[in-house]
Amino acid sequence: MFNLTPENLIKKTDAQLHDLFAQALRHQSAAHCRSAFTDASYAIRMIGNELARRNIAPR
Repeated sequence: MFNLTPENLIKKTDAQLHDLFAQALRHQSAAHCRSAFTDASYAIRMIGNELARRNIAPR
């Protein structure tokens, strides 16, 4: 899916973070196995934490 780290997310623009958040949600809803669902959930959590650090609500 994505190679995300907290360091990578800090460098992203707000628009890029919103796009990544939306992509992760789509991947989570299309996940066919538990591990894919878990990976997407972890990505959503990481992106959401970065958005929260910036005081931006995910859409």
